[in-house]
Amino acid sequence: MRHLKKHSEKNIFIALAFIFTFSQCMHDEYEFDKLSDEMEINMSLLTPLAYGSLSLDDIISEFDSTSYIDADEEGLLFITYEDSLFSFLADELIDIPDQNFPEYFIESDEDFPPYASWDDTVVVERTEYYKFNFSNNEDPDSIYINTADLNLQINSTFQHTGMLIITSDYIRKNNQSYHDTILINDGSGTFTTNQTFSLNDYVIEFMDTTVTDTTFLPMDFTLELYNSGAGVNSGDQVEIILTLTNIDFNAIFGYVGNYELMSEAGDLELNFFESLSDGYIEFEDPQINFNIHNSFGVPAEINIERFSGFKNENDSITLNLEPEINPSYYAFPRLDEYGETQDTTISINRDNSNISAFLAFLPTYLQYNMNATSNPDGPGGAYNFVTKESKIEVDLEFILPLWFKANNIALEDTIEMDLSDINEDAEMIEKINLVLQVFNGLPVDIDFQLYFLDESYHPVDTLFDPGTQPVIVAGQLDSDYKVTYPTRKISVVEYLKQDIEKLEVVRFAYIKAGLKTSAFDNDISVKFYDYYTVDFNLSIDVDALINTNDL
Repeated sequence: MRHLKKHSEKNIFIALAFIFTFSQCMHDEYEFDKLSDEMEINMSLLTPLAYGSLSLDDIISEFDSTSYIDADEEGLLFITYEDSLFSFLADELIDIPDQNFPEYFIESDEDFPPYASWDDTVVVERTEYYKFNFSNNEDPDSIYINTADLNLQINSTFQHTGMLIITSDYIRKNNQSYHDTILINDGSGTFTTNQTFSLNDYVIEFMDTTVTDTTFLPMDFTLELYNSGAGVNSGDQVEIILTLTNIDFNAIFGYVGNYELMSEAGDLELNFFESLSDGYIEFEDPQINFNIHNSFGVPAEINIERFSGFKNENDSITLNLEPEINPSYYAFPRLDEYGETQDTTISINRDNSNISAFLAFLPTYLQYNMNATSNPDGPGGAYNFVTKESKIEVDLEFILPLWFKANNIALEDTIEMDLSDINEDAEMIEKINLVLQVFNGLPVDIDFQLYFLDESYHPVDTLFDPGTQPVIVAGQLDSDYKVTYPTRKISVVEYLKQDIEKLEVVRFAYIKAGLKTSAFDNDISVKFYDYYTVDFNLSIDVDALINTNDL
């Protein structure tokens, strides 16, 4: 029908009428002076409109452009639908909190009178073991720092000048220990200062300890006081307030703790079923794969808390999983695989879930809730490491082999069809017949209907009267339910002049094609191969009454 607006039948009729008339004039027995200058010619013209061959790949692609179709070595077709669910980098998940260490004091234990006979310089050395605080039971061996600030507030009540030297063999850069000096340049007994030192690109190593889940950072302090002649009172002190802030890591080695490496809820459109109306379809070997790509050097367990399919807000179905696959562990790189990514596929099939019933529901969008926890078995397992670039990605993959049984499944689509010019030669056309010939090489019965719609998508007419739409039976099947020979069906639809006039307002067409596997009643699933096709040709048979006075 779409071609009617692109070709003028009048031009065809004029040309044929001219040839017909000219050929008649070549006979000498005609007396030309007695011929009427007005003649009417009844003629019928059969014109091909379209022909072609559609594979199942072509048919499915029309209804779902988001999937791709492939075939196995035997030619069995399968549809694959892929989408990314989520991905996280380590620094988005693992946080090292600011460290506010307890106040530390270097105090005098006794009094010294003014001008006491002590050396010009007195040196006091102390070591403090600062406990690192984490929120998820971490117990790392080392942290490779990207950026961090060591903040020191120093308050001295000694009435002497001097210096405070801070060092640590557990904070290193280029194999050199951390070392900084703060000058105490006020001997009034009220000295105070705040200073910040950068720990960018340092490595913090924690001392070995037998205390469970406790991580200590040793810091060494050397206080040098220069004798000013003033006395020293018992209780004079240097107060040290130390904080470590803005910590951003490059890598962490050792026990990372119990983190939620992912905790994600979301939804996802499943376009493949959007063009299918209510009916029944059961895939024989469907799979839903969760493909996990992980470069966290940490054992972890993933749990699919919820996976539901929806047709609308109130009509849903839950994918139920067997305990052996949910929760599941997924692979992680070991220390000798530093920087590598390990891949894991959690495959859901009809042996470990209700996937067949889930897909037979024909969901058009999904909602899911998933989480993964590091070190589910606690400390003592595999050695942990995480880098700043460590990443976990989860992709979803539907694999639907075209091996199924179906009943009353309808493929639906709306296309443009502008028939505004169809009636321009109405005075010449008596009737038209649309002749459709189909060779069905699929193992599925096809019945179809076409609805003509106006510009507001309101129905105007149907191609076939209700209840008369043709059924094109499946191709002939052998004992293995493979198509050996296509079936042929010819359908003719007649349009009289008054019927043609109604089609002038048509701007769109709504197509509905019903599918039923021919072996459905025997509860047999059939396979669809890449060499199966549907061949068709569409012709228009025009009956016209042409008046030569119009030529």
